[in-house]
Amino acid sequence: MGIAELTLADIAKTNRKTLGNEAPIQVFRMIRLIGMHKMLGEGAGYALYAAGKDLGAALEVNSVAEFLDLVQRLKIGIPQVTASAEDRLVVFVEECITCSGLPDVGEMVCHLESGIIAGAVERILKRPARSAQTKSSSMGFNGCEFEVHLF
Repeated sequence: MGIAELTLADIAKTNRKTLGNEAPIQVFRMIRLIGMHKMLGEGAGYALYAAGKDLGAALEVNSVAEFLDLVQRLKIGIPQVTASAEDRLVVFVEECITCSGLPDVGEMVCHLESGIIAGAVERILKRPARSAQTKSSSMGFNGCEFEVHLF
């Protein structure tokens, strides 16, 4: 088995008798915000969105409610659908793992989460979807907002 074949269940397995199966958010953010930007530069956002979309599509969820519950159980954030129409959804996420508590850095940074939402919505609704972040704690808002456009 290669890395590309790992499932969420595989990734959840740990053998850390002393440290356990959780790590501080700072570790995630060092990799996600600093490491990815240093490696990929301005292309990091697109790469993270694409990776997130693949991940979201691979999640074993069959309803929006299941997806929202999984996002919270994985401690990615506390999501809720705040608007819904035939061609779009709006998802608001409190306590986002990537940006909650960050200072205002003047840009949206939750590309991975945006992709995860788009991929999961595509899987659930069986319609092409594109997500765009419209609010972020990294821009001075009190959470993240994602507009998901359905095609």
